[in-house]
Amino acid sequence: MQNIFKRHQKIADFTRKGVKELGLTLLAEEKYASNTVTAIVATEGLDVKKLLKIMREEYNTVLAGGQGPLEGKIFRIGHLGWVTENDIKVTLDNLKLALPKAGFRS
Repeated sequence: MQNIFKRHQKIADFTRKGVKELGLTLLAEEKYASNTVTAIVATEGLDVKKLLKIMREEYNTVLAGGQGPLEGKIFRIGHLGWVTENDIKVTLDNLKLALPKAGFRS
């Protein structure tokens, strides 16, 4: 069981590092961050609905939006279960291409 926790921690750290390298801001402070999902703040001008659609339709990658009061203000990358660093690398590479199409300006 401990190996599973360590693997999820490693993937979460890899995800958060990659998100920050793209110039994005994490919703949660590191000390509160989840090892199963990473929430990212949508900067001004970034259309989250458009981003999710581009990721799904052009890059065959499913991300989630925010819910309730966070709808349109954040998006999420899930990394629970059998997700590898390569899966996250592909997701981040696709995200880098999709972000400008959805209005992101670094």
